[in-house]
Amino acid sequence: MSRHVRNKLAEAQQVKRLLSKKWLLTLSSIFTLLIIFLMVGIQTGVIHGQTIGALIRTPQTKTTADATAIHHDTAALKTITNNPKLTVTMKQQALQTSLQKYLNQVGADGNVAVSFYNLTPEAGSTAANANDAPIYTEGKLAANVNGADRRVAASTYKLFISAYLFNQVANGRTWTSADETGFTEMIVDSANDYSESQLATYGADTLNAYYQQLGWGAVFSNADDTPAATSTNDLVALLKKLQAGTAPFNQDFYQEKLLTDMSTQVYRDGIPAAVASLTPDATVQDKVGWYEDYNNDAAIMTLPDGQRYLLAIMTKGVGYMDFSEIATIAQKVQQIVYGN
Repeated sequence: MSRHVRNKLAEAQQVKRLLSKKWLLTLSSIFTLLIIFLMVGIQTGVIHGQTIGALIRTPQTKTTADATAIHHDTAALKTITNNPKLTVTMKQQALQTSLQKYLNQVGADGNVAVSFYNLTPEAGSTAANANDAPIYTEGKLAANVNGADRRVAASTYKLFISAYLFNQVANGRTWTSADETGFTEMIVDSANDYSESQLATYGADTLNAYYQQLGWGAVFSNADDTPAATSTNDLVALLKKLQAGTAPFNQDFYQEKLLTDMSTQVYRDGIPAAVASLTPDATVQDKVGWYEDYNNDAAIMTLPDGQRYLLAIMTKGVGYMDFSEIATIAQKVQQIVYGN
């Protein structure tokens, strides 16, 4: 055998040994990963046919792609929130990701805007004393779709009128019996006379300047044919101040008056109907609005177990004074975040 042939055979043997070694390393790596996966799965249990181990990955970024795929199954999501192997942050991310996916779906065509903001459970309530209470720390599950878009406010603008009036009272305005009557009719019956008279008295520029001081957008226009406008984010921002009793809602009598009127307002086919279908004993304090095919609802919810949240929904294209789409969205939002 020639030296050249012997060299070629030796090279071939060396390549064969290297390939064999690399293949064994690859098999070893795969086997190791499989063992780790099985251990994590056994430790954390199985939900909805998938291991929670598959949900863990990177807690500070994306909790799981799988959690978003089961947002319709609130039982599975509640199982996630109650699983002791997952951190509070991971549970919050799983719920928030699932909610955001649903909101993105309903807002995809641009005709719907939704803003959700969770509040800390009522002190001393069942929810406040539950093991999963830290998950519902205020604002940790907040989500929105098209939340910053300015849309036709319809009668939700009356909440902004209320804010300015209460600020005026705090600065010396006398609250008369006519104010008392007109205000109640404005909120409970959504009557327009009182709110339009206040707009005429103070003017769009003065009102808008005040709202912008609070970090909200302009609501009113000086053009007669331009309806009032707002966003679901601004509505939720206003509701935050209202429920917390911070300025301009920091006077107990007037804060309570507005909340009471909202809880008894007569148009309850939107968010109130949705919440009642899931939790009949819940308290819903809301203000609706409708104009042509624009339908809006902004609400503060307190559930029987003490969970609380804010929700604003603005829709277009369903029909005049048709709150059915709002009800559907509100129901699903509560199911995703709080279960059935």
